[in-house]
Amino acid sequence: MVLMDYLKWRNDVSFSVSAFNEIDNVILSYLSYIDFEELYGTQDGIHDLEEVFYLFCQKHSLEDIRENGSFTQRVPLLLEEMVNGDRFKRIKVGYYYGDLDKEKVKQFAAVVFMLPDGVNYISFRGTDSTIAGWKENFFISYMSETEGAKEAVCYLNKVSKVLKGDLILGGHSKGGNFAIYAAAFSDDSIKNRIIRVYNNDGPGFRDEVINSNGYQIILPKIQSIIPQTSIIGQLLSNKGKQKVICSKANGIFQHDAMTWEVTKDKFVPAELDDFSRFVKATLENWLEKLDTETRCSIISIVFSMIEETESETFREFGSDLIKNAVTVIKSLVKLPREKKRELIAALSALIKSSGKVTINHLAQFSKK
Repeated sequence: MVLMDYLKWRNDVSFSVSAFNEIDNVILSYLSYIDFEELYGTQDGIHDLEEVFYLFCQKHSLEDIRENGSFTQRVPLLLEEMVNGDRFKRIKVGYYYGDLDKEKVKQFAAVVFMLPDGVNYISFRGTDSTIAGWKENFFISYMSETEGAKEAVCYLNKVSKVLKGDLILGGHSKGGNFAIYAAAFSDDSIKNRIIRVYNNDGPGFRDEVINSNGYQIILPKIQSIIPQTSIIGQLLSNKGKQKVICSKANGIFQHDAMTWEVTKDKFVPAELDDFSRFVKATLENWLEKLDTETRCSIISIVFSMIEETESETFREFGSDLIKNAVTVIKSLVKLPREKKRELIAALSALIKSSGKVTINHLAQFSKK
């Protein structure tokens, strides 16, 4: 059973009968991938979930989404099931805000879901297919505060002033990172209202964030959920309670929460597999060899080559892959000699880190 099956099985049971759970959290975190601004703008109006679904269907074909959609594009299929039962029907939606800024390298969006019992779930969008969004992802490796994280704090401080009741924060992928960061650096009065912060397979943080007073205050409220072959959720440091769960997908495709396995009102527990541990150890070993300046430079070099294709999203990049790959190769050839050396050195360090982790793993295995 996965998310869609859960909705069909649980949809006639209200929150008053069966309390909000970790699966409900993932579903609401996924809904932030919907472009609410396209439906009704960013005004502060409050909308019924049924109204949102109706507006979406006026603009899009669900059949096309079923056949062609990526996992973020398939999210409205969850909405379709949600409006057909009692569990989610009375949820209100509001306070959507989105900001995509290529110059500042910022990809941010958040929305509030008001539950029938007065609790508010604030959902932070994860990484979409935009080049800017993925570039910001890599910034997390050398920046304590990205532009999106800064926006998350501002959004939480602002929206909490008009919301009544307790708060649950959550997000999938980078959205989970934003949820934790917003909670940690929000005003103290807001921290007291936060019940739980869900990080659904999102990246972690640099040590200066982990060791901050705000993070330590919110730490007992953090719940991370990751699939057994988690890659994104193993990047950098993630403290707090962590639950490893089963997925029906393989490898990186387990990042799609719509593949996560459910039993009744919980995810099916699992253990982190060897590949996930290998990736985590390799990246940690590699990043230790790269100082902050080098990390920044490598990311700038790689994305400057991608941006030469003038693609706005990776979907656009892939739609003419051969042409864009040629453009990237030409950009690589034109790089100044010192930049080429820097890039080659970084790749060499990554290969060495991979080899070192493999040798250590084999040595430990031979002792068993």
